[in-house]
Amino acid sequence: AMPPLLEIVTRTFGKRPTLLAANQASLQALTSTDWTQTILMDEVGRGVPWANVRLGAHVPSGRYVWVLDDDDVCIRPTLVEELAEIATLNAPDCILLKMDHGPLGVLPDGKHWGYRTLERGHIGVSAFVVTKEIWCAFSDCWAERYDGDFDFIGKVVANKSVRLYWHDVIASRVQRISVGLPEAV
Repeated sequence: AMPPLLEIVTRTFGKRPTLLAANQASLQALTSTDWTQTILMDEVGRGVPWANVRLGAHVPSGRYVWVLDDDDVCIRPTLVEELAEIATLNAPDCILLKMDHGPLGVLPDGKHWGYRTLERGHIGVSAFVVTKEIWCAFSDCWAERYDGDFDFIGKVVANKSVRLYWHDVIASRVQRISVGLPEAV
């Protein structure tokens, strides 16, 4: 059997069931079924730095990988079809998207869109999709700190041999900026 086009990896903390339920409901609205979701559960609450290291250790099953954490939702029901078309026509290693990061606005913003140099704090973890090969090749770049996602995608995008595609759509929205804390906080 062919692996799914898209594996959606969701980091979650066991004390955030409402956020996770909304995340999963948003994925059920996708109009294609060529995707799978992998849940990386943290029952203890070790925090984002630990979760970043766990992402780096994850071996994906999909041809492309998208991280959509439990405090984010997909707001683009046709995303999988769009990624399939981009993959067929352009075969990029990395597809950059935009995300609505609530009070931080849309990331990456206009000043940071379309360039091989990204700026820390101006891209979110659900603003990129990479091939399984790129995920594995750069897996050691997931740093054990809060913004370790930037360490990964910053190195991917800066690498001149990586084929980029800038898909100018807002694909996700933050439910709340939760920095790894339980829902009741």
